[in-house]
Amino acid sequence: MKPFTNGLFFVLCGLVLASPASAVINVTPAVTEVSDKPVTLDISNDGERPEFVSISLSRLFNPGVEFEDERLESIVQVTQPKLYATPFKMMLAPGQSKKITIKPLVSIEEEQVYRLEVKPVVNLIDPKQTSVAGNVVVNLAFSSLIRHMPQKETSTLTVKCEADGARFYASGTTRFAVKDVTVDGKASESFNVYPGVPLLVKGTKIKVPQQVGC
Repeated sequence: MKPFTNGLFFVLCGLVLASPASAVINVTPAVTEVSDKPVTLDISNDGERPEFVSISLSRLFNPGVEFEDERLESIVQVTQPKLYATPFKMMLAPGQSKKITIKPLVSIEEEQVYRLEVKPVVNLIDPKQTSVAGNVVVNLAFSSLIRHMPQKETSTLTVKCEADGARFYASGTTRFAVKDVTVDGKASESFNVYPGVPLLVKGTKIKVPQQVGC
């Protein structure tokens, strides 16, 4: 139940012949919180060639689950988005760094989570790179987690026993960091539970600090 934060999460390869040609893009910070004012992230080109990058923001509807199980919706598909990222694309010279702005459009009642994806588009910089024999054209996408926070923050936990184990609910307005849980006598890794996204922990005997055991 460890949410994926920052780094490489998509690789697209062209014809594989010999030496690789890949982008080196860095996005910081890995996790950003935004409430009622815009915030910025830094994007840098640590490679040796110019890069054209596309930038997209998507709402994550089930934060806290495994990365492969995440459900995302791009803000361009939403009629009235609550969060906005600008610009949508940019050019970065070798060694150059620029800003991405995350702007809240409305206030929210409960924490919402987004993924900011930055993807180099190799073909738009140098089309010759895709036709030169001996090159591998690689597009690397990098992801940063954006947490849209409510103005009133409360973090509480409710645990309900079920036949398969215990279901964890974030009963406040923000995520709850669950720690020191034991499942069938073994220590469980820490995990976050988000408002509106209950998580089931399976087991026959589950102990949670300051909660009734299951």
